[in-house]
Amino acid sequence: MATNQYFKNFNSFPQQELLNNLTKEVIQMSGINMLYLLKKTTGFQDTILNEDPLVKYDSAFEVEMFINLPEGFEGTGDTISKFGLDIQDELILTVHKERFFDEVGLKSPREGDLVYLPLGKGLFTITFVEHENPFYTLGKNTVFEITCESFKYSNEHFNIVGIESGAVFDQIERENAISKEFTLTPDANSVFFLSETIFQGPDLENATATAKIADQIGNKIHIYRQEGEFVNGTITGDIAGKTGILESIDDQTMISSEFSDNKEFEIEGDNILDFSEIDPWSEGDL
Repeated sequence: MATNQYFKNFNSFPQQELLNNLTKEVIQMSGINMLYLLKKTTGFQDTILNEDPLVKYDSAFEVEMFINLPEGFEGTGDTISKFGLDIQDELILTVHKERFFDEVGLKSPREGDLVYLPLGKGLFTITFVEHENPFYTLGKNTVFEITCESFKYSNEHFNIVGIESGAVFDQIERENAISKEFTLTPDANSVFFLSETIFQGPDLENATATAKIADQIGNKIHIYRQEGEFVNGTITGDIAGKTGILESIDDQTMISSEFSDNKEFEIEGDNILDFSEIDPWSEGDL
Protein backbone atom coordinates (compact mmCIF):
# COMPACT_ATOMS: atom_id res chain seq x y z
CA MET A 1 0.00 0.00 0.00
CA ALA A 2 1.37 3.41 -0.96
CA THR A 3 1.78 6.20 1.58
CA ASN A 4 -1.02 8.72 1.96
CA GLN A 5 -0.56 11.35 -0.72
CA TYR A 6 -2.15 14.06 1.43
CA PHE A 7 0.58 13.94 4.07
CA LYS A 8 3.99 15.16 2.90
CA ASN A 9 6.26 14.02 5.70
CA PHE A 10 9.49 13.95 3.72
CA ASN A 11 9.10 16.20 0.70
CA SER A 12 7.47 19.38 1.94
CA PHE A 13 9.82 22.20 0.95
CA PRO A 14 8.25 24.87 3.25
CA GLN A 15 8.59 22.59 6.28
CA GLN A 16 12.17 21.71 5.34
CA GLU A 17 13.09 25.39 5.02
CA LEU A 18 11.45 26.18 8.36
CA LEU A 19 13.44 23.41 10.05
CA ASN A 20 16.62 24.55 8.29
CA ASN A 21 16.23 28.17 9.44
CA LEU A 22 15.27 27.21 13.00
CA THR A 23 18.29 24.89 13.29
CA LYS A 24 20.58 27.63 12.03
CA GLU A 25 19.10 30.10 14.52
CA VAL A 26 19.44 27.73 17.49
CA ILE A 27 23.13 27.11 16.75
CA GLN A 28 23.76 30.85 16.38
CA MET A 29 21.97 31.53 19.68
CA SER A 30 23.37 28.67 21.79
CA GLY A 31 26.62 27.78 20.00
CA ILE A 32 30.13 29.18 20.22
CA ASN A 33 32.43 30.69 17.62
CA MET A 34 35.09 28.12 16.73
CA LEU A 35 38.09 28.28 14.42
CA TYR A 36 38.29 25.69 11.67
CA LEU A 37 41.88 25.02 10.47
CA LEU A 38 42.40 23.46 7.06
CA LYS A 39 45.02 20.75 6.79
CA LYS A 40 47.39 21.23 3.86
CA THR A 41 49.79 18.57 2.63
CA THR A 42 52.77 18.87 0.31
CA GLY A 43 52.11 15.70 -1.65
CA PHE A 44 55.25 14.02 -0.31
CA GLN A 45 54.52 10.59 1.17
CA ASP A 46 56.58 8.61 3.64
CA THR A 47 56.60 5.13 2.10
CA ILE A 48 57.17 3.47 5.49
CA LEU A 49 54.47 5.16 7.58
CA ASN A 50 52.31 5.96 4.54
CA GLU A 51 51.73 9.57 5.56
CA ASP A 52 52.82 13.09 4.66
CA PRO A 53 55.38 14.25 7.26
CA LEU A 54 55.23 17.88 6.07
CA VAL A 55 51.70 18.87 7.14
CA LYS A 56 50.95 22.55 7.71
CA TYR A 57 48.01 24.72 8.70
CA ASP A 58 48.01 28.23 7.25
CA SER A 59 44.34 29.22 7.15
CA ALA A 60 41.63 29.46 9.82
CA PHE A 61 37.92 30.23 9.43
CA GLU A 62 35.52 31.31 12.17
CA VAL A 63 32.21 29.46 12.20
CA GLU A 64 29.64 28.89 14.95
CA MET A 65 29.21 25.36 16.29
CA PHE A 66 27.05 23.77 18.96
CA ILE A 67 28.71 21.69 21.70
CA ASN A 68 26.64 18.53 22.07
CA LEU A 69 27.98 17.70 25.53
CA PRO A 70 27.86 20.86 27.68
CA GLU A 71 28.58 18.85 30.85
CA GLY A 72 32.12 18.05 29.77
CA PHE A 73 34.39 16.13 27.43
CA GLU A 74 33.90 12.50 26.49
CA GLY A 75 36.72 10.02 25.96
CA THR A 76 38.94 8.39 28.57
CA GLY A 77 40.09 11.76 29.91
CA ASP A 78 43.45 12.17 31.63
CA THR A 79 45.22 8.88 32.27
CA ILE A 80 48.71 7.85 33.35
CA SER A 81 50.29 5.35 30.98
CA LYS A 82 53.79 3.90 30.75
CA PHE A 83 54.62 6.84 28.48
CA GLY A 84 53.46 9.45 31.00
CA LEU A 85 50.33 11.62 31.12
CA ASP A 86 47.96 10.85 28.26
CA ILE A 87 45.09 13.29 27.59
CA GLN A 88 42.32 11.77 25.48
CA ASP A 89 39.47 14.26 25.61
CA GLU A 90 36.74 13.84 23.01
CA LEU A 91 34.46 16.60 21.76
CA ILE A 92 31.27 16.27 19.70
CA LEU A 93 30.11 19.34 17.76
CA THR A 94 27.22 20.21 15.48
CA VAL A 95 27.63 22.68 12.63
CA HIS A 96 25.01 23.88 10.15
CA LYS A 97 25.73 22.72 6.60
CA GLU A 98 24.95 26.02 4.89
CA ARG A 99 26.85 28.10 7.44
CA PHE A 100 29.87 25.81 7.16
CA PHE A 101 29.92 26.16 3.38
CA ASP A 102 29.46 29.94 3.59
CA GLU A 103 32.38 30.44 6.01
CA VAL A 104 34.84 27.67 5.11
CA GLY A 105 34.01 27.05 1.46
CA LEU A 106 33.93 23.25 1.75
CA LYS A 107 30.92 21.03 1.22
CA SER A 108 31.77 19.02 4.32
CA PRO A 109 34.25 19.00 7.24
CA ARG A 110 37.23 16.71 6.69
CA GLU A 111 38.94 14.18 8.92
CA GLY A 112 42.40 15.50 9.81
CA ASP A 113 41.41 19.17 9.91
CA LEU A 114 41.57 20.96 13.27
CA VAL A 115 39.01 22.78 15.41
CA TYR A 116 40.05 25.38 17.99
CA LEU A 117 37.90 25.74 21.12
CA PRO A 118 38.52 29.22 22.58
CA LEU A 119 36.90 28.39 25.95
CA GLY A 120 39.83 26.29 27.13
CA LYS A 121 42.23 27.22 24.34
CA GLY A 122 42.07 23.62 23.19
CA LEU A 123 42.94 22.26 19.78
CA PHE A 124 41.12 19.16 18.50
CA THR A 125 41.58 16.87 15.51
CA ILE A 126 38.50 15.82 13.55
CA THR A 127 38.32 12.03 13.55
CA PHE A 128 34.84 11.42 12.12
CA VAL A 129 32.10 13.40 10.36
CA GLU A 130 28.52 12.09 10.61
CA HIS A 131 26.32 13.26 7.72
CA GLU A 132 23.06 11.56 8.74
CA ASN A 133 22.38 12.51 12.34
CA PRO A 134 19.58 13.48 12.88
CA PHE A 135 18.37 11.01 10.30
CA TYR A 136 16.57 12.87 7.48
CA THR A 137 14.22 14.93 9.61
CA LEU A 138 11.34 15.93 7.27
CA GLY A 139 13.40 14.33 4.50
CA LYS A 140 16.44 16.61 4.72
CA ASN A 141 19.70 16.72 6.70
CA THR A 142 20.70 20.22 7.79
CA VAL A 143 23.76 19.67 10.03
CA PHE A 144 27.04 17.80 10.35
CA GLU A 145 27.97 16.06 13.61
CA ILE A 146 31.72 16.26 14.11
CA THR A 147 33.65 13.97 16.47
CA CYS A 148 37.03 15.34 17.60
CA GLU A 149 39.83 14.27 19.90
CA SER A 150 42.65 16.17 21.59
CA PHE A 151 45.28 17.28 19.10
CA LYS A 152 48.68 15.62 19.49
CA TYR A 153 51.45 17.70 17.96
CA SER A 154 53.68 15.85 15.48
CA ASN A 155 55.92 18.54 13.99
CA GLU A 156 53.18 20.27 11.97
CA HIS A 157 53.73 23.85 10.83
CA PHE A 158 51.34 26.65 11.80
CA ASN A 159 51.24 29.86 9.77
CA ILE A 160 47.99 31.42 10.97
CA VAL A 161 48.18 35.19 10.56
CA GLY A 162 45.65 38.01 10.69
CA ILE A 163 43.60 36.68 13.61
CA GLU A 164 43.84 37.22 17.36
CA SER A 165 44.30 33.51 18.16
CA GLY A 166 47.18 33.10 15.71
CA ALA A 167 49.73 33.50 18.52
CA VAL A 168 48.23 30.45 20.28
CA PHE A 169 49.04 28.16 17.35
CA ASP A 170 52.51 29.65 17.03
CA GLN A 171 53.10 28.93 20.73
CA ILE A 172 51.98 25.31 20.31
CA GLU A 173 54.55 24.76 17.58
CA ARG A 174 57.28 26.72 19.37
CA GLU A 175 56.94 24.70 22.59
CA ASN A 176 56.61 21.25 21.00
CA ALA A 177 58.64 21.22 17.78
CA ILE A 178 61.98 19.46 17.40
CA SER A 179 64.64 21.98 18.39
CA LYS A 180 68.39 22.58 18.42
CA GLU A 181 70.59 24.69 20.68
CA PHE A 182 72.83 27.33 19.13
CA THR A 183 75.64 28.89 21.15
CA LEU A 184 76.55 32.42 20.10
CA THR A 185 79.56 34.59 20.85
CA PRO A 186 78.58 36.64 23.93
CA ASP A 187 77.23 39.96 22.66
CA ALA A 188 74.60 42.23 24.21
CA ASN A 189 73.25 43.07 20.76
CA SER A 190 72.56 39.44 19.84
CA VAL A 191 69.01 39.42 21.25
CA PHE A 192 66.23 37.99 19.11
CA PHE A 193 62.43 37.89 19.41
CA LEU A 194 60.34 34.76 20.02
CA SER A 195 59.34 33.14 16.71
CA GLU A 196 61.64 35.50 14.82
CA THR A 197 63.18 34.00 11.70
CA ILE A 198 66.98 33.90 11.62
CA PHE A 199 68.99 33.14 8.51
CA GLN A 200 72.44 32.83 7.01
CA GLY A 201 73.14 34.38 3.65
CA PRO A 202 72.91 37.77 1.92
CA ASP A 203 69.19 38.17 2.72
CA LEU A 204 66.15 36.12 3.70
CA GLU A 205 65.07 35.39 0.12
CA ASN A 206 68.52 34.08 -0.81
CA ALA A 207 69.34 32.45 2.54
CA THR A 208 71.30 29.22 2.69
CA ALA A 209 69.62 28.28 6.00
CA THR A 210 66.66 29.57 8.02
CA ALA A 211 65.08 28.76 11.40
CA LYS A 212 62.73 30.29 13.97
CA ILE A 213 63.57 31.27 17.56
CA ALA A 214 61.97 29.12 20.28
CA ASP A 215 63.64 30.92 23.18
CA GLN A 216 66.89 32.57 24.22
CA ILE A 217 68.84 32.40 27.48
CA GLY A 218 71.94 34.58 27.42
CA ASN A 219 74.07 33.58 24.45
CA LYS A 220 72.19 30.30 23.89
CA ILE A 221 69.21 30.20 21.56
CA HIS A 222 66.93 27.31 20.76
CA ILE A 223 65.60 27.09 17.23
CA TYR A 224 62.89 25.12 15.44
CA ARG A 225 61.56 24.74 11.90
CA GLN A 226 65.04 24.65 10.42
CA GLU A 227 65.55 24.61 6.68
CA GLY A 228 69.02 24.20 5.21
CA GLU A 229 72.22 23.67 7.19
CA PHE A 230 73.69 26.30 9.49
CA VAL A 231 77.45 26.67 9.82
CA ASN A 232 79.59 28.63 12.26
CA GLY A 233 79.41 32.28 11.31
CA THR A 234 77.01 35.22 11.22
CA ILE A 235 73.25 34.77 11.67
CA THR A 236 70.73 37.58 11.15
CA GLY A 237 67.22 38.17 12.48
CA ASP A 238 64.53 39.28 10.02
CA ILE A 239 62.62 41.58 12.41
CA ALA A 240 65.17 44.06 13.75
CA GLY A 241 68.11 42.97 11.61
CA LYS A 242 70.23 42.09 14.65
CA THR A 243 73.12 39.71 14.13
CA GLY A 244 75.07 37.16 16.14
CA ILE A 245 78.08 34.91 15.63
CA LEU A 246 77.24 31.21 15.74
CA GLU A 247 79.94 29.25 17.60
CA SER A 248 78.48 25.76 17.99
CA ILE A 249 75.37 23.65 17.34
CA ASP A 250 73.93 21.10 19.78
CA ASP A 251 71.24 18.88 18.22
CA GLN A 252 70.89 16.66 21.31
CA THR A 253 69.31 19.20 23.69
CA MET A 254 65.50 19.16 23.42
CA ILE A 255 63.61 21.97 25.15
CA SER A 256 60.24 20.61 24.02
CA SER A 257 60.41 17.85 26.64
CA GLU A 258 61.66 18.19 30.18
CA PHE A 259 62.23 14.43 30.23
CA SER A 260 64.39 14.40 27.12
CA ASP A 261 67.64 12.51 27.75
CA ASN A 262 69.12 12.38 24.24
CA LYS A 263 72.32 14.01 25.40
CA GLU A 264 72.71 11.69 28.41
CA PHE A 265 72.37 8.64 26.16
CA GLU A 266 74.95 10.06 23.76
CA ILE A 267 77.47 10.68 26.56
CA GLU A 268 76.93 7.27 28.17
CA GLY A 269 77.15 5.59 24.77
CA ASP A 270 80.56 7.13 24.13
CA ASN A 271 81.84 5.37 27.26
CA ILE A 272 80.51 1.98 26.11
CA LEU A 273 81.28 1.89 22.38
CA ASP A 274 84.93 1.66 21.39
CA PHE A 275 85.48 2.68 17.78
CA SER A 276 89.25 2.24 17.98
CA GLU A 277 88.76 -1.43 17.05
CA ILE A 278 88.47 -1.92 13.31
CA ASP A 279 86.86 -5.34 13.80
CA PRO A 280 85.96 -6.10 17.44
CA TRP A 281 84.97 -9.71 16.52
CA SER A 282 88.36 -10.66 15.11
CA GLU A 283 91.02 -12.71 16.94
CA GLY A 284 93.34 -9.74 17.13
CA ASP A 285 94.41 -9.95 13.51
CA LEU A 286 92.88 -6.54 12.71
